[in-house]
Amino acid sequence: MTMKAIDKTFQRLHGELCWGLQFDRQLNLSMNFGRPSLSIIQPFKTKSDSEVFRRRAVTVRGEWWLWIYLCHWRITQDTHELATSSASFRRIDKAIRQLDGQALVSVEIHPETGATRFSFDLGGVLHCRRYERNSEGRLWILYKPGGYCLSIHGNGTFCHQRDTELEELFQPIKEGIRINQ
Repeated sequence: MTMKAIDKTFQRLHGELCWGLQFDRQLNLSMNFGRPSLSIIQPFKTKSDSEVFRRRAVTVRGEWWLWIYLCHWRITQDTHELATSSASFRRIDKAIRQLDGQALVSVEIHPETGATRFSFDLGGVLHCRRYERNSEGRLWILYKPGGYCLSIHGNGTFCHQRDTELEELFQPIKEGIRINQ
């Protein structure tokens, strides 16, 4: 696992359209890239009275799924702020609709804090930064095709490994990352 994993990941993601953006106060912000596919969980019998188990759950996901996790975020369009993670649902909804359909063209990651800037072709920018100065938490997680995920942490480290691994293997972000083609 090296810094090349970050470079290769975003070289493959360069030019992909973001779509299916969602926001939830509990889960934060997420977006999809790449071809869509269906995930289907069949109903099953259980002793629980919950209706959840008696229904079929169908989810549409992209080949790539970016989950903005434990961080403050801000969406801008042509340097005009549209919304932040603490804005109203209405304002956030308007901002994510503006970002929807834009192609990812560059990513910048700060080596000490993990602060990340995702830039898009039509002027949209998603800025992510840690909550607190000494935060070690994940700022975001990118689920990739093939069962791997890449996560950036607030202490300037990253993980790139199978998403089924229980123990995270942290590596330092040794220098600022700027992927731009």
